[in-house]
Amino acid sequence: MDSQKIVNAAVICILIILTLSGCGGGGGGGGEEPASSPVYPTPATIFSDSFVDGADWSSRWTHYDESGNGDSWAVVNGQLLQSSFLENNALQGTTSYHTGAFVVLVDPPVYTLPASYRFSVDVTPLPNPASSTSEGNDVGIMFRYQNPQNYYRVSMSAKFGFTRFEKRKGDVFETLAVNSIGYVDGNAMTLTAEVSGDTIIVWIDGDPVFAVKDTNPISSGTIALYCQDQAQFDNVLITENPLQPTVAISSPLAYSIALTPDDGTTLSVEAVVLNTPAGGSVVFSRDGVSKPASAISGNVYSVSFTGVPNGNHTVTAVLRYADGTEADVDINSTVGTGGDYYVTLGDSITNGVGDEIDSNNDSTDGRIVSIQGYQARLANLLTTETGRPQIVFNEGIEGERALEAVDRIDSILDRHPGANKVLVLIGTNDSLDGVAPAAFGGSLTTIANTIVTDSKKVWIAKILPTNPPDLNPTRDTLIQNYNLQIIGITDTVGDSIFLGPDLYADFYGQPSLYTGDVHPNDSGYQLMANKWADPLP
Repeated sequence: MDSQKIVNAAVICILIILTLSGCGGGGGGGGEEPASSPVYPTPATIFSDSFVDGADWSSRWTHYDESGNGDSWAVVNGQLLQSSFLENNALQGTTSYHTGAFVVLVDPPVYTLPASYRFSVDVTPLPNPASSTSEGNDVGIMFRYQNPQNYYRVSMSAKFGFTRFEKRKGDVFETLAVNSIGYVDGNAMTLTAEVSGDTIIVWIDGDPVFAVKDTNPISSGTIALYCQDQAQFDNVLITENPLQPTVAISSPLAYSIALTPDDGTTLSVEAVVLNTPAGGSVVFSRDGVSKPASAISGNVYSVSFTGVPNGNHTVTAVLRYADGTEADVDINSTVGTGGDYYVTLGDSITNGVGDEIDSNNDSTDGRIVSIQGYQARLANLLTTETGRPQIVFNEGIEGERALEAVDRIDSILDRHPGANKVLVLIGTNDSLDGVAPAAFGGSLTTIANTIVTDSKKVWIAKILPTNPPDLNPTRDTLIQNYNLQIIGITDTVGDSIFLGPDLYADFYGQPSLYTGDVHPNDSGYQLMANKWADPLP
């Protein structure tokens, strides 16, 4: 072939390629690129830190220990390691929000950072030595950090079984979103947060977990790395905000229970969008049934699905370019409707202390990931019995007394606005302190009435005996008198306060159900789940 024929053939090939790639665009939803194939620049790096051994990391970061237990930070094998036990119940006792320790980025100074940015870090929560009596404490990230009283925080707990997106302004903590999925010790995770004006999206390992448009935002601030126990941090990266269009479902969350109206058939869905393309649109689908969304507030889109049956569903949000091709997609699976949202309130027995086996503390549907307690097992039982999805959050605090629970009940209810049922087991620590039965009953009445005023139903269980019951006869007599108070509180006119299981009778003279003198073992927590399921609808 001569040179002119080669040129002619090349021109023809180029024309064919341009025709195939530049015309028509496609029908959207199939992942096709838009006809214009926009190319977005790589966001500029503002700061990065890979914690090189021997480098002076402390010149860039400063540490704060709110626990009072003595934090310990050092670069080890190319990662920033915190090696002390830092859980502290002091703040938990009044507001239920946790404290620990954190390192704050101070170089570059906060005033040089833009108000909006994307921040990511690799986090590895580490198992404690075998001698430790506490596992699964918080790890997380903080951003738009201004000072120890003003910041956003994402915290994860295996002990309580949650991932929570929180905001602190002054002395006021607020939960912006929460699920019941904790972490797995030793598993590295990449946590990412993007702040863009009043819109915030949080990813875990690239999956959008929370998306919030905050009506009263913290406007700017630096970043911090947070934990209550042994944890490693690496590959910190702050960049300018990407320009790619992004959609993230804000409600309902994946693995959640979305309480529907009384007819049980309507599901409302919302999503936030960053970098909405010109002429773009959002389409939602529920189990493949699609509906175009409406913009309800700037970059917030919403739609309602009716005729939704009880069960688990998949909700999808698709952001489209003007020509209908897909710009971004977010999928939230295992969204439950028609089920119940439980919160469990109490002391270390509610929290699960003494549960020596962690392999049975994840619910079978993936909604609950934890290391201790009866909550996941109760959710499994209720799901099987009712044929409807259930979720059970763990809000037990070690050392809790009824009077302290009075102080923090509002915090719990604020954190779980979607809950409709609360399970209470408290009094073991009151008996240790010799609290008078009437005083105990008064505190418990306040707790129950506060829950009912918040339009939730409450069940109160009878308190377990000590092991053995005659270990301390005076204490056992107090527990029996507390249980009489519980009977009186639940034997009231109305349909919102109910008597829970008789755990005193169930555990009396059963040493094989205990580890130590007050805490159940794994078998004991299984029995608690079984007994809690009996009186619940």
